Amino acid sequence: MKHTILITNDDGVEGPGLKALVQGLHDEGHPIVVCVPERERSASTMHLTLHRPLKLRHRLDLLENYSLIDGGADLRIFDVSGYPADCVLAALGGGLPPSTPSPSLCVSGINRGPNMSVDILHSGTIGGARQAGTCGLPAIATSLDSFEENDYQGAVDATIGIIREMCKIIPAVPVNMGRVDGSYSKPTGDDADEILRDALKKGDIFLNLNVPVDWQGEYSSTHLGGRWYRQPIEILEGDDKEWMFKLGAAHIEDEPIEHGDSHCVRLGKASVSTLGTWPQGHPLAISDALMEETITDSGLPSWLISS
Repeated sequence: MKHTILITNDDGVEGPGLKALVQGLHDEGHPIVVCVPERERSASTMHLTLHRPLKLRHRLDLLENYSLIDGGADLRIFDVSGYPADCVLAALGGGLPPSTPSPSLCVSGINRGPNMSVDILHSGTIGGARQAGTCGLPAIATSLDSFEENDYQGAVDATIGIIREMCKIIPAVPVNMGRVDGSYSKPTGDDADEILRDALKKGDIFLNLNVPVDWQGEYSSTHLGGRWYRQPIEILEGDDKEWMFKLGAAHIEDEPIEHGDSHCVRLGKASVSTLGTWPQGHPLAISDALMEETITDSGLPSWLISS
């Protein structure tokens, strides 16, 4: 039986990467629950909508957009008048109809545009995956390295390749959903690879995938690289009392750091970074020494390849 996948994003229900991802995973035979913002919510991090109600809609009308296999796996699509983290909490906290299948893992994306280096501090795509991890659900964020109109098939193929490896590690029924044991449930194992696999199962790490437009099938295990946004402010109009400005870098600098995510993507490889769900100082934070073990000289991280 295939793992059930919860899909969220920050590009909204009309996001260009969503349809391609849903179609690809449906063709793979995965039951799918889509719970995404009703409109674009980029750069929203883990924003939660508090102090006002949210609207949740069952979008049966969108099923006609897909080539569904007769008798194939279940597909349900919902949108929310909020942000990616709102969507994940709605899906995992009882906001969806009781008959909705329970997910085995969360996929956030495929995002229009990269999420590398400093981007992870702002990204709603990352925020959706991290929110799933905090709830104890294994997760992956996935992005295409382009803001232009592009074919997402390469990013779909790269994402499915990672999901196949994840599904060899994680059970169909999550072992840590709701984190009922709190910080007492820590990852364990006889070596670094086993500990990291257990951390994935428990939601204490998640994966961040970034795929170049002309991907030729090669992966690279990475850490966060050096990516700098220069001249981020453009003054539009105004006087000496008030003025309008726009955020958006005039240019971006990527440092050629070995195993850096942005550098590897520039070399044409799909970057696979292992990220900690928790900040430094949290009782479930993954140690720096263990995170160093996530880098492999070539290809996918060794811990992700399960025998």
